[in-house]
Amino acid sequence: MSPPAAPAAVQAYSAPRRQMWFWGIGTIADALMIQTFALIMPIFNTGFGLDAVLLSWAIMVPRLVDGLIDPFMGHLSDNIQTRWGRRKPFLFVTCILGAIVVAGIWWANPEWPKSWQFAYVVVFATLYYTTWGTFSMSHYALGYELTDDYHERARVMAIRTVFLQFVVLAVSWTYWLALRPVFGGEINGIRWIGGAMGVLIIVTGLVPVFACKERFARSNRKHPPILQSMKEAFRLPAFRTYIALRFFAAFGLVVFSQLIFYVNVYHVCAGDKSLATKIVGIGTMLTVGISVAILPFVPRLSRWMGKRNAVIAGCAIALAQACIVPLLYNPANPYLQLVAAALTAPLVAVAIVLRDAIVPDICDLDELENGLRREGLFTAVVSFVYKLEVSLCVVLVGYMLQYSAFDPKVTVQAPEVLTRLQWSAFLPNILFAGLALVCAIRFPVTEAVMRDVRAKLDARRASAKEATNAPVSAPAA
Repeated sequence: MSPPAAPAAVQAYSAPRRQMWFWGIGTIADALMIQTFALIMPIFNTGFGLDAVLLSWAIMVPRLVDGLIDPFMGHLSDNIQTRWGRRKPFLFVTCILGAIVVAGIWWANPEWPKSWQFAYVVVFATLYYTTWGTFSMSHYALGYELTDDYHERARVMAIRTVFLQFVVLAVSWTYWLALRPVFGGEINGIRWIGGAMGVLIIVTGLVPVFACKERFARSNRKHPPILQSMKEAFRLPAFRTYIALRFFAAFGLVVFSQLIFYVNVYHVCAGDKSLATKIVGIGTMLTVGISVAILPFVPRLSRWMGKRNAVIAGCAIALAQACIVPLLYNPANPYLQLVAAALTAPLVAVAIVLRDAIVPDICDLDELENGLRREGLFTAVVSFVYKLEVSLCVVLVGYMLQYSAFDPKVTVQAPEVLTRLQWSAFLPNILFAGLALVCAIRFPVTEAVMRDVRAKLDARRASAKEATNAPVSAPAA
């Protein structure tokens, strides 16, 4: 008698490729909301004349409020039961609200007292962050459900990054475009541009709502309360290390990205905003071009190196770039900073894509440990930590500008002011890039670990399905 055949390996679930691209289109709405918000500091500071420290607090407080709300919204998204699914109702509502806020935030009056402008920014920033945070959480969670395959998850995030890069390219020219004479000033220019962005947010944000199918449209079982759920999430060593990696990778970069505007305009370009924003636009075009060319190879890189090793490589590139960049912002050759843009491209194409692709792996670890699918909660906690650090960075940048004695009313800043601005921009980027590399090296999840996790989850689901379909035995006579 021949031995029984071994059970066939369960093929990892993957949604059709077109579903991944439909989901990716929603990234345009997501990215437009948050990328446009990055213009608030320079435009309200140099355009409206609002004090940098006051403005930094106006931005930080709403971020903290939204960050505290995020885990509750993620928990609600994981648990809600509607005829339209768990994620789509949130996507639909916040897509429309986000468009309204993006268009409306620039309509403060420059003639208002500064206290009124401050209050206006606080109110709109609170609406802005809450809306974007909920949309982004729901969109990410929907994307994490598209595939169970360890490497295919890198493809999903690569598709997202393709759309993200085109938005980054468009937004990089926004300030330059707002300065065109046809608008009669940067404030009027950003108002027209904000209205166009609002329309685009609605159009692209609704695509995943109507074109994508939710795999887990209903929660598999009732989840424990929010605080218990968060405790269970942080019990996972991989999640704690991942949070530290994200924190360090972003902290120095956010400080750098906020201050480099001032270094570029007032140190490299001697106060010429038009030249500075033009170079930024060209640099972003270069970065996007290289990144989009590299992105199709990222899934192959994941299969060759593994996501963990690729993230380590990306963090190493980020550290090397942070050390080289101070040499490239030179007033003798303003266009030399384009080399920095070229160095950014591999970092974007490798580290960011694969770093995001790790989150669904952590969700699998959580399901194996606790029996629940909580993409919304994990996404929201990651978002909360990110917003907390960005809030701290924005306030820090405000005080750094104050410490440097920067004066937005003058075109030519004193040499000691420019020196302080440069040290404030470059040093945190180097320090925190190094800490991120340490965390990447310590990250414990490898392809072998996830192969074992997937096998156990597939076996558990198969057993549950068999139990559900088992015939009910007749009652005893």
